[in-house]
Amino acid sequence: MNVPVFQMRNVSIDIGSHKTSARRIAYGVDIELHRGRTLALVGESGCGKSVTALSAMNLLSSPLRISEGSILLDMEGETRDIAQLDPSGAQMRQIRGRRIGMIFQDPMTALDPVYTVGNQIAESLSHHLGLSHKAAWAKAVDLLRLVGIPAPEQRARSYPFELSGGMRQRVMIAIAIACSPSVLIADEPTTALDVTVQAQILELLRELGEQLGMATLLITHDLGVVAENADEVIVMYRGHVVEKAGIDALFDNPAHPYTQGLMASLPPASGERVELTPIPGQVPSIMEVIVGCPFTDRCPHAMQKCSELMPALTAISPEQAVACWLYPAVVEAQA
Repeated sequence: MNVPVFQMRNVSIDIGSHKTSARRIAYGVDIELHRGRTLALVGESGCGKSVTALSAMNLLSSPLRISEGSILLDMEGETRDIAQLDPSGAQMRQIRGRRIGMIFQDPMTALDPVYTVGNQIAESLSHHLGLSHKAAWAKAVDLLRLVGIPAPEQRARSYPFELSGGMRQRVMIAIAIACSPSVLIADEPTTALDVTVQAQILELLRELGEQLGMATLLITHDLGVVAENADEVIVMYRGHVVEKAGIDALFDNPAHPYTQGLMASLPPASGERVELTPIPGQVPSIMEVIVGCPFTDRCPHAMQKCSELMPALTAISPEQAVACWLYPAVVEAQA
């Protein structure tokens, strides 16, 4: 049996500390990550992808908080609920970087401008693995070589502003995998990179996941990236998981109208010139109180029930689950 190395179970996230004024921005999110496999989390900006990633690292800070659910991490046979740990405590500091690595969206702001990239990689190795400065530096150079940076001995002594965007992103990957974590969270790892560098970074992540046996959570809004790099997909919309499927099932038969809309807005892989169909409107604000399905106002199939009650995520096949009243299985499950 393939036991997940990481699980988010029914995790809800609120903004605000008082029950009367708090707003829910993520609703009952369930995620399972398995070694050597990649789960993609997709959706437009404002759908809750990045806040879900931060909650997975227990990095939420006031006024954000995990209000319900558990986050389970397999630590060599012992399962820990990291949602119950102090976010700034010693136990979480040992888990971040050692057990869970994260690649943040913007390496220029995530990297410290006053330290060389070699020192920034070596710091994690010294802290988590207890290596001496000399050993940590040698390992940092090896990691830069592993992630494809030329002349790693020289580049290790460079500051972030001396490197290109692609190189900075590779440095972020080196920091994230330095201690061979069992879970890697990649939050928009190719943002602002050109297409060639993007392909190289994604190929590198895929190879490292296979080599090191890491479970990867890939957060992106680019379905082209998903098609080439993921094994499973979760589609989020305004804090709700609206569809979950294997990669083939999702692209062969997208079930939720939101997923169908995302697919229709993509240019065909053949390069044929066609008119794309954008999704009208925009994602509702997190401060907007919504009853029912949040996609109702943008959905071409909306009906009365959609504005009254949010459907539960329900399996419609062995490979696919959807939260939409269009499907008899969903209606029957909530009858």
